[in-house]
Amino acid sequence: MALVAVPSGIRIALAVGLSGSAWCSGAIMACSYVAGDALLDPSLPASAAAHASSIWQSIYTRGYSANPPIVLLTASSFAYAAYYLPNPLSIQSIHNTRSLLTIAGLLTASIIPYTLLTMRSTNGALHAKAAAVKERTKNGAEILLDDGTVELLQKWNLLNFGRGTLPLLATGVGIYAIFF
Repeated sequence: MALVAVPSGIRIALAVGLSGSAWCSGAIMACSYVAGDALLDPSLPASAAAHASSIWQSIYTRGYSANPPIVLLTASSFAYAAYYLPNPLSIQSIHNTRSLLTIAGLLTASIIPYTLLTMRSTNGALHAKAAAVKERTKNGAEILLDDGTVELLQKWNLLNFGRGTLPLLATGVGIYAIFF
């Protein structure tokens, strides 16, 4: 697709779609690779490790509030570009490009059902662990890293990294739609 012939509104939508999906992927994967792995670091002092679920909850809350608007804007941008893309010389070319941009938008938006279907129980268990830590702290009890937290954080890291691949794939599909 020659971007020169594409109206500026569609070029802006494509730029927002590509940058938004790349940003979402990076933000999600950073939570697993950087923050999640840091929470699992065996060299952490016991006092910090005991609060791993509470720290995870803080990270989760930030992502929960930041990611949905970006996902919505990104998916909408891909959809806008797919719908309003002008017809080029080849009808087959426009159908392929529109299909690919639609797929990119759907891949980006699919992090929401992915989270609900595959991560809900792990997220819920980690929230429960964080609530228990908060309750023990409030009551002045000694806080120890309980048995299941490490395993839950490891599972969450893996699931969350998988979730981050969806907008990364969207970025790749969007780039392919634009340049090939």
